[in-house]
Amino acid sequence: MSNSFLKNPENEVEVLMGDVVRVLGLLLGRLWLSELYSEVSAFRASIGRPQDFSEKDLKLAIKRLEEMKIVSVEEGLRATFGAPAQDFLVGLNVAVPIVEFLSKDDDIKRYRMLLKGS
Repeated sequence: MSNSFLKNPENEVEVLMGDVVRVLGLLLGRLWLSELYSEVSAFRASIGRPQDFSEKDLKLAIKRLEEMKIVSVEEGLRATFGAPAQDFLVGLNVAVPIVEFLSKDDDIKRYRMLLKGS
């Protein structure tokens, strides 16, 4: 499995793939798809990265990560204050190389420093 998209992304989809992995790593590995867009957007805003990606781009990035076996996607019911909503749970498959990379990732370090300064 190649994780080159984390260190040297070749295009915007690969940058987004890396940010999805970073956000999932920060948020204990699992998040509903309906929440992932805003979390990735907030992460990007925090580190000064452009937030100009679409929901379609996000779904493509998740699909590629799923094909690489880096994430899994499960359909389920998300609890809400009203009726449960159909959604997709995106989960980071615990892969030692990814976890090791995230512990040293510059974007993660910068994000954590921003949180400490808040």
